Amino acid sequence: MKILYKLKYIALSVLLVSALSSCDDTLPDVGGAAQNYNTAYGLIRANTNLSNFSKAIDLAGLQTTLDTGENFTYFIPTDAALDAYLVKSGYVNALGYPDINLVPVDALKQLVLSHVVKGVKKRVGKLAGIEADYLETSELSTMANQANPDLYLLGVNVTDGILKVNGSDKPAVGLDYFGNNGFVNVLDNVISLTPPAPVVSGLSAAFASPGDVISIKGSNFVKVSSVKFGDKAVTYTVVSNTEIQATVPADFGSYALITVQTAYGNSNIATIGVKYLLFGDDFSGSPTPVSTWNWGGNEDFQSTEQVNRGTKSIKRVNVDAWSGLYIGFNPINVADYSYLKISIYSTKTTRVLFSIGKTEDGSGKAIDIKAGEWNNISIPFSDLHTNELGTTFNSLFMKEYSGEPGTVYLDDVGFL
Repeated sequence: MKILYKLKYIALSVLLVSALSSCDDTLPDVGGAAQNYNTAYGLIRANTNLSNFSKAIDLAGLQTTLDTGENFTYFIPTDAALDAYLVKSGYVNALGYPDINLVPVDALKQLVLSHVVKGVKKRVGKLAGIEADYLETSELSTMANQANPDLYLLGVNVTDGILKVNGSDKPAVGLDYFGNNGFVNVLDNVISLTPPAPVVSGLSAAFASPGDVISIKGSNFVKVSSVKFGDKAVTYTVVSNTEIQATVPADFGSYALITVQTAYGNSNIATIGVKYLLFGDDFSGSPTPVSTWNWGGNEDFQSTEQVNRGTKSIKRVNVDAWSGLYIGFNPINVADYSYLKISIYSTKTTRVLFSIGKTEDGSGKAIDIKAGEWNNISIPFSDLHTNELGTTFNSLFMKEYSGEPGTVYLDDVGFL
């Protein structure tokens, strides 16, 4: 008996019931694609709802590559999804309509091959008592990955019979089409395996000296072309897609803005060092700040229990949830700095709000803190609403923001 599947743009639960109960060879076509033992490629060609993808195959010159008897699993966007992608990417004609003819051939070839897994024929809808090669949540190597190993793998998520692909929150619009050499899974999104711009999430050190090797942690470190401290390119080694080791240049002063550039864009800015050190082992020679007040806790400005650098740190015990600590210092100019720099250690995972010049929640930035390690934090002044401060500021405020009491340590507090 031939098992037939009918694709409908209706609720997935109805699709599942229909697919599980249907063994009727006379089911009507869907968009012109007969559910029979045609090849998977033939089903794509016959389906009028997938005409954009068929045209992409032709324009990319991939007919002979895909029209074979080998096994394939296809993930094909609907015409509407592909049209939306073309508009978003700027491939529109003079009248503003999407036009796939405007996509460069190389880009079109990569797009098509990113939707094809060769050598397997995997299905989504599981049938009771039927053993088959079902799709499971995993990463798959597409034909585009074979042509360009720098591309990301295809992320597939199958939960409760619902297929989502490439990180999309959009479920596939229906179950798979069945062919004699594979399956065609119809999607409501277009797959892109091209890495996005790099992201720097942290540095292994808050301070550095010339010749030091620091680790830059982040994501999308693919085809890295440069690592810069300010405008100076430095020596680096790409350890993985998530780590780069960079050598601090010989002319390094006390601080730098670090960026990573790849073939796919520039990263956000990470910072190392400070222009103005508010607290290292003390407050410019004084064991305590110019002024201080708190509620719901207590602090030791000369703690030796947990130290990031030097011999002392600020220990803050938050006895109560939502407790706060205010540190006052001599006024400094807002225009001279762009970041608040803090190294913070917590005995448990928590969340802390920081602000400068003010103590209101809306004037600060809440940061998630990992437990059991020093978190080197750089907060842009734009996140701290310094445009509301005037020309100077003279305070740093922190507030326990997880709703749970706990202990944190601060070190290397300053401004860059």
